[in-house]
Amino acid sequence: MRKATQRPRWLLKRLVLPVLSIVALAGAFVVAVIRADHSSIVIYNETGEPLSPLMVRACGQTKVFPDMQDQDSVRMELEPSGGETAVHLELADVPVWTWDGGYVKPRGGYRLSIRLEPDHQVDVFSDYSWWRRTFWDR
Repeated sequence: MRKATQRPRWLLKRLVLPVLSIVALAGAFVVAVIRADHSSIVIYNETGEPLSPLMVRACGQTKVFPDMQDQDSVRMELEPSGGETAVHLELADVPVWTWDGGYVKPRGGYRLSIRLEPDHQVDVFSDYSWWRRTFWDR
């Protein structure tokens, strides 16, 4: 190609960068909308010692996490099936330790944070997606 028929480099940058920015912004918007409806449970081990296998049951779903070290955390992503239930935790200690509480829905962007503290104390914090709170729940 001749030099005279090529577009100037500055003109190409003026066109390509804004278009790529708009495409990236649209992609981020789509990901945020999709993720806004998923619910999850995060469990933090702050007991000061490793835990035996931990079973978590919520919304008709069960997951077992093997030995958790102190200051570790695990996440249970809930499938969008089942109804609102309390979370059931069970440690395979002798005697078996169980805990029920902290209601969660499998859909709606709910996030339940559970902190396991020394002497089998449990601290629960529940929130849901700021995205849903801002745009859907008015």
